[in-house]
Amino acid sequence: MKKTSCAVLLTAVCISLSLSTSSHSAPLSPTRLDSCSCQADDGTCSATVTCSGGCNRYCGNDDNCWAECSGFFSTLAAETNLEISYGTYSQLVAQLAQISGRDIAFSTSRNNTQRSDTITNLGFKKAPLWSALEFLSDRGTVRIGGKDFDSLRRLRKALLAGERVNFGIRNTPVNTFVTDLTGLTGLPFRITSGRQMALTNVELSQANLTEIVNKVSEQTGTRIVPGNEGANP
Repeated sequence: MKKTSCAVLLTAVCISLSLSTSSHSAPLSPTRLDSCSCQADDGTCSATVTCSGGCNRYCGNDDNCWAECSGFFSTLAAETNLEISYGTYSQLVAQLAQISGRDIAFSTSRNNTQRSDTITNLGFKKAPLWSALEFLSDRGTVRIGGKDFDSLRRLRKALLAGERVNFGIRNTPVNTFVTDLTGLTGLPFRITSGRQMALTNVELSQANLTEIVNKVSEQTGTRIVPGNEGANP
């Protein structure tokens, strides 16, 4: 009986070691990384980013270059509801950081060093985060995700004015591209036909906003429109 018990125990130990060895030796699937980079044609700036779930980039002139992981720009459209009465800018920044899930920093401009830190009355109701950041930007320097928000204001202005930029997007669902574009431009883009999860991979040099949207629509087999265009009456 003792010999049989030992044999059974030895066999169990061998199986356990074998399973342990095989599990440790099995290769882990590497995380796919996507990289986006570009440079402004006037040489004033460049941008690059590496992400685990898609990325996009816009490089325009006049030191206006952005490269971000997909989904970053959609934060700018996050619904913002808050009221402050005799609060402080620090309290406002803390609330905006909580709403956005992003690091937000604010410093008073040098020309307004005597400005009181008190906010008498301020309210946002179902407003995009962009509006609150713009309120701060008019009074000092705002940084979101470690980057200057004023640069985003210039990029929005350039895109809406039809200026051309170097654009690229990699391995990003088209519905994420659309929400990002809405946050960045302030225009309520939407998909009216096609697969919303179709992956988009586009590279364009010196393209305007309309050309960017048309190319992504073509590549993904979708129809992307701004506002209420294409809606049923």
